[in-house]
Amino acid sequence: MKPQHEILFTPWQVGQLTLKNRFVHCPMLGTDVIGILTGYKFNEQSRDYWVERARNDVGLLIPGTVTVKGMLGGKWLYQCDKIFLGPVKDLLTEIHGYGARMFLQVSAGVGRSLAAIPMLTNIYHSPLKRTLAKLAGIDVVKLFAGPSAGLPNVWDPNIKTTELSKQDIQDIIEAFGRTAILARQAGFDGLEIHAVHEGYLLDQFTMTCTNHRTDEYGGSLENRARFVTEIIQAIKTAAGQDFPVSVRYSVESKMIDFNVGAVPGEKYKEFGRNREESSRLAPLLEAAGADLLNADNGTYDSWYWAHPPMYMPLSCNLDSAAFIKPFVKIPVVCAGRMENPDTAAEALTAGKIDAVGVGRQFLADGEYVTKIKQDRVDDIRPCIACHNGCFALYRFKGVPAEMPEVGMCHCALTPQTLQEKKYAIRPADVKKKVAVIGGGVGGMESARLCALRGHEVTLYEKSGELGGVFIAAAAPSFKEKDKMLLEWYRRQVAALPIQVVLNHEVKPEDVAGLGADEVIVATGATPCQVPIKGLDRPNVMEAIEYLRGTKQTGQRVAVVGGGLTGCEIAYDLVLKGKKPVIIEMLDDLLKVKNLSAANSNMLRDLIRYHKIPVELNARVTEVTDQGVKFDGLTGTRTIPVDSVVLSVGYSSCTLGQKDEGNVHIVGDALQVGNLMNVIWRAYDVALAI
Repeated sequence: MKPQHEILFTPWQVGQLTLKNRFVHCPMLGTDVIGILTGYKFNEQSRDYWVERARNDVGLLIPGTVTVKGMLGGKWLYQCDKIFLGPVKDLLTEIHGYGARMFLQVSAGVGRSLAAIPMLTNIYHSPLKRTLAKLAGIDVVKLFAGPSAGLPNVWDPNIKTTELSKQDIQDIIEAFGRTAILARQAGFDGLEIHAVHEGYLLDQFTMTCTNHRTDEYGGSLENRARFVTEIIQAIKTAAGQDFPVSVRYSVESKMIDFNVGAVPGEKYKEFGRNREESSRLAPLLEAAGADLLNADNGTYDSWYWAHPPMYMPLSCNLDSAAFIKPFVKIPVVCAGRMENPDTAAEALTAGKIDAVGVGRQFLADGEYVTKIKQDRVDDIRPCIACHNGCFALYRFKGVPAEMPEVGMCHCALTPQTLQEKKYAIRPADVKKKVAVIGGGVGGMESARLCALRGHEVTLYEKSGELGGVFIAAAAPSFKEKDKMLLEWYRRQVAALPIQVVLNHEVKPEDVAGLGADEVIVATGATPCQVPIKGLDRPNVMEAIEYLRGTKQTGQRVAVVGGGLTGCEIAYDLVLKGKKPVIIEMLDDLLKVKNLSAANSNMLRDLIRYHKIPVELNARVTEVTDQGVKFDGLTGTRTIPVDSVVLSVGYSSCTLGQKDEGNVHIVGDALQVGNLMNVIWRAYDVALAI
């Protein structure tokens, strides 16, 4: 390894527990070892995942959270001894064999942050359904219970919390203690409380904006912290003073109001917990018996601090974690785009933190720690913070909350994650000649996988460089990880026995003459044509022309299309000092299925912060000498602009081929989508050849 990275592999203490290195695998819903969504059960899907991370030298593993009481049926976690002392214990024995340690993360509940998915909202808003559901073991009112009554649900403000009773509080405290006993018996090395973090139930108790109680669990900071401090004490009393307790901890809430987050650099009055109060709260947790603070920032109102998208600076929570460290004697971990080993090592060396928390990078590359240890940092497949595979819980006008189609904690870039056996890359039974047409991500991934399986691969690209449309997608300054991914693919292709033919356009009539046993068409898509007058004017450009820099904009720019690309272009323009306006024909921006709310919420708040004008329900009809003419809710208007950028979508380009026989179509050529669609389809095709 590089000398500067050696500190990452030094041991450290959490209570009386010694951990072999400074890497903490942070919890992510979907990596839980005990599933909760359909009743408690061992998450068999996560077994291979955790063994692989333990084998690859991660020091401390923390699976996704499990609630102390089941969401369905009302069963308590401590009643699941068969799960704990059966498959979970077996898994922990195997993990310990690699020198790794694992904490169980347990949550008291979600409160007003519970995702208002259609099933729950339908039950909540219908008294009849609510009664029937309660008989079936789903008490939806209690699911939405919070510290105080009347708090608006994050996802659907029409849903209001009821107040958690003191008896409910005592039952939860007792349950944490009993769960800790069982966790220790199973072989867990400690317990982490999903506590003063991300706006979950216990966090809501600690903040004045959500805790309006007048009993001993409300009012002063000590009272508002009482729920979590009594949980810490209950764990220590039940499981032993030497049983480590970690507290997941948001140093700052980063809230301006309910459902309004503060973006980096914004001046605002904290609606939740500020640094001053945090400096008093952290010592209370330590005094109660906490052995570790696993720190970041944010609540679901500012979700992008806890789940930072690509618009968030790297190491976005490091300053906050470093701020809190002097106020406690226990170690502090920092999470939040901390995967750069140079930055992590520098922070440890400077004494800012004691360990580095990494989450989604482990989804993108399970060998992350091994590659750092072996000085193969350039070989790490970078996480691009897209959330498409890991947490695509999305929302927009008309859809308060919708779960992703593929489930939680998969990876857009790495289908093997949580599907290790299904997507294992094995040698092909019959070696074939494979022609891949198109050198974008879909083509490069297809070529890479086929080569790894032993096929003879030729990759044709009509331009002079590999990357395709992803070169444009990675162009904005905030897409540094996209650029890293592009370079990663180019290095992978160069390192494998792949014949790359650049500046060679394969035309439809050429496909049959390539002499290949199998042909993979990855020719991408072309911009959609829209019926707008004046698009032939020199000041009009396609999104890809703007992003690639082949055309330049003036100062005032109309961005036609308020989807993901259009909003990102508007943000990029404002960062360059331009004055964009977004014109969108739908009733909301970012009406994109499976676009994580962490990403869309931050883009919305950035648009708000930078005061980018938005015209909704507006259809552009003409580009004139005066500007852009459109029909909107208030009639026909013209906005004066210097340039127009079109971001109205793409249509597939297949070279006239059909996906049948020995011809396989991947990526946008098959169906326009996101990077996850492109890469997963490439895996399906390449592993089947």
